[in-house]
Formats: sequence, structure tokens, C-alpha cells
Amino acid sequence: MLDAPVRQRRPAAPEPRYLTRGAAAVAVAPQPAPSPRTRPAERPNHLRVVAPAERVRRRLTPATGVLLSIAVFLTLLAVAIAQTVLVQGQVRLDHLDAQLSEEQARYQELRKDVAELESPARIVDAAHQQGMVTPDDLIYLQPPAPDPSAVGTTSGDDDEPAADPTVEATPDRTWSEVKPMLEAPAP
Repeated sequence: MLDAPVRQRRPAAPEPRYLTRGAAAVAVAPQPAPSPRTRPAERPNHLRVVAPAERVRRRLTPATGVLLSIAVFLTLLAVAIAQTVLVQGQVRLDHLDAQLSEEQARYQELRKDVAELESPARIVDAAHQQGMVTPDDLIYLQPPAPDPSAVGTTSGDDDEPAADPTVEATPDRTWSEVKPMLEAPAP
């Protein structure tokens, strides 16, 4: 029995399949069995299995170790320097913030002092201390309205202002010479 050849089983013919759509059944043609994959005849030369004895471990040379150590040291030194600069900047910002808070408090105190000094009650008290008295009757003075027939007006030119009483008009000066002295300088 052991020597008897083993028969390979042939796949049986596929049974027909049916698809149903509504009340009608439709027969589906059998699909052929997939063919087995074929292996490539040759293996590429650049790929091979490496035996454990053939493996080479790359080791660091002393020079490479020294260079890596120096690189790590320089990186850590740069990080430490950057942190120092950041801390110094933060200390300076904290100092400026404290100084700003002090100056704002001083500004508010000075504003309060000015408001107290400007208060009408304090001004009246200071006036009384200097010997001033409150009048029984207040009279408000109004300046008189300008008289168009006054001597200092111009003769009919609306764009030219009246003569300034502080500037003396002399016979040898004309209005065009005096006018630039009266104009305000441009800002």
C-alpha cells in the first residue's frame, strides 16, 4: 500500500450557477479555474541569502566616536547658550513690566493729585485764604459788537481782514506789505 501510486484528483466540472432576477432564472457560464503562477526561471544576481557568518557588523572607529562626541557636546552647548539668552531676556522683560506697573501707579496718583488741585472747592478755599471774598451780585461783561463804520475796517474788500491795531500803519507802508506780518504761520 505504501508503494501504490497516488492518484491525483481532477477537479470536478463546475456545477452550473444560476442568477435570479425577479421571477426569471438566468444561467451563468462557468468560469475557468485560475492557472497556477509560474516561477521565474532565474533569480536576480544582486539578491542572495546571507549566512550569519558572512554578516559584517560595522563598528565605530575611534575618530568617528570622537567626532560624534564633539558634535553632541557642541549641540548641548548651543542649547545651553540659547536657554541662557532666553532667560536673560525674560528677566529684562520682568524688570520692565515691574517698572511699567510702578510708573502707571505713579501716573494715577499724579492724576488724582491734579484733580484735587483743580477742584472748585479747593480753589475757593485758596481764594478765601488770600483775602478774596465772594461778591453778593455777579455781573458778566460782554464785549461790544464790532461797528462796521469803525476806523479800522477795510473799504469793501471782504477777503481782507480789518487792520490790526498792534501794527502801526505808516504812510510809506501799504496793506500788501503789512498783511504778511499779520498772517499766522502754516503748521
